[in-house]
Amino acid sequence: MHADKEQLKDKEFLDRLFPIRQEPVNTDKAWEQLNSRLASDGLLPAQGQPPAKSLFPVWMRVAASIALLAVAGTLLFTHILNRKVPDIFAVNTTTDNQTLVQFLHDGSVVYLAENTRLSYPERFNTKNRRVSLEGEAFFEVTGNEEQPFLIETRQATIQVLGTSFNLKSDGEDHFELYVEEGRVRVSPRLTGTRSMELEQGEMLVYSGERFERSRPQDQDLSAWRMSRMHFKDEPLENVLLVINRNFGARLQADPSISQRRLTVTFYRNSIPTIVELIGISMNLEVEEKADSVILFKQKL
Repeated sequence: MHADKEQLKDKEFLDRLFPIRQEPVNTDKAWEQLNSRLASDGLLPAQGQPPAKSLFPVWMRVAASIALLAVAGTLLFTHILNRKVPDIFAVNTTTDNQTLVQFLHDGSVVYLAENTRLSYPERFNTKNRRVSLEGEAFFEVTGNEEQPFLIETRQATIQVLGTSFNLKSDGEDHFELYVEEGRVRVSPRLTGTRSMELEQGEMLVYSGERFERSRPQDQDLSAWRMSRMHFKDEPLENVLLVINRNFGARLQADPSISQRRLTVTFYRNSIPTIVELIGISMNLEVEEKADSVILFKQKL
């Protein structure tokens, strides 16, 4: 599966994350300030004296007003440009039958199915961790009660504190959410629909008319994410973290090589095959230690 990081050009999503207030320019106040300054510098006639026509003609007053407006507009524009707005990235998957494993800044892991788009800031702000999803993805969210994780879709906003769940949002009329662990809160955009909380094993489906809640018998609805995992330019440490979590393995990397980057796809491979693939592709030595620990280290 191919995935490209690019600067997000979706203005609506950017404005929602980082709103910018633009105050109107008060021309009367600006003129009063200029008039006061001219008076303090002795450039205006004293009270009771006839004004000197050649000192400050009408055209000069108009020109000064225009100049003030231009300066105010320039300062506002400069202020907007100098705002430190985090970069917004978009990860897009293609039609290939692969699952892209994407790590976010907070340590959360997102498994992206084919034809999926995930938009997120380079770094989350201090209030929340907000992303946008179109398509299907499985989320493993790092817990942080003071910084809730929010997912924006066309149909609803999903809020989580620390959990794992499968989310599918296709177009305007299809939405599926299955909670594998933990608890999530769903706030539908549909008028008149209240927010609801889902627990482990519950599912919420929207088909264009209403949201329906159920507890499906099939508890393996998110197993698709492990069948063909693709890592693109990820640190070895991150790759091993995902493998250990999904397969119950105990793979470790020597600190000296833990940040070396790897691009690889695992297609229904067993742990021995995965270990062999990593060792060969990165030219590493594999050492079997006690308690079933397998250590990757640099060859001597």
